[in-house]
Amino acid sequence: MNVEQKVLDLVGRAMGRFSMLRRGDRIAVGVSGGKDSLSMLHALVAYRKRAPFPYELIAVTIEQGKFKLPIQALDKAIADLGVEWVVREDATTLDLVARDVPHGCDVCSRHRRRHLYTVAAELGCTVLALGHTADDCAESLMRNILFNGRIASLPPVAQSRKGNLRLIRPLALVTEDLSTEYARVRGFLPISCICGDKESVRREIREFLDAMKSRHLGISDSITASLGNVNPYSLFAAPEPVGVAVEDEIDF
Repeated sequence: MNVEQKVLDLVGRAMGRFSMLRRGDRIAVGVSGGKDSLSMLHALVAYRKRAPFPYELIAVTIEQGKFKLPIQALDKAIADLGVEWVVREDATTLDLVARDVPHGCDVCSRHRRRHLYTVAAELGCTVLALGHTADDCAESLMRNILFNGRIASLPPVAQSRKGNLRLIRPLALVTEDLSTEYARVRGFLPISCICGDKESVRREIREFLDAMKSRHLGISDSITASLGNVNPYSLFAAPEPVGVAVEDEIDF
């Protein structure tokens, strides 16, 4: 099985297992310029051929002044997919960058998420798709355990706290290496953010997990499985009532 088939099969498995889409959904796809979001956009276009019902796609990019190359370089690749592309500026973050005000990734993330919500609502979308991979979910779990004192990660499907947007993560079962290979095979030109070069807790956790995976087979699958295999009775907290998942400001 080639890498494209593997990714599409995993996306399909996530779609079915977590009931990500509904008939007639209009999906705003968050395109950050990186390989994961580009792979997600391409996979969602390809998945329409096998989906049991139709859905619409609109690519959405938030310009925050931190791309290493002009984001317009993606124009042809997105146009070739036959997807409308909307680019909006985040004036708040652009102002911080222009005035050289120090700020962390959490600030950019919060502003970007708010703008994605707003743009998606303006475009009449029912769903916002984010390009987090299985590795991102694993890193979020570790970060929350180590620094936030809670067992939490990035849910495959959640409801936004404000409005009627449903958030989905189609790459939740796709590992980083698969996403990287998928982007390479498709010939994508990823445009990364300057923040990726900075030392950070996220980078430390990723390096730790990469080192563990290089020495022990199956770690990625085990962590992914653990996110759906939670036994509250073995933890300190009492089980809470089952309800609708709500998207938390854990990460973006």
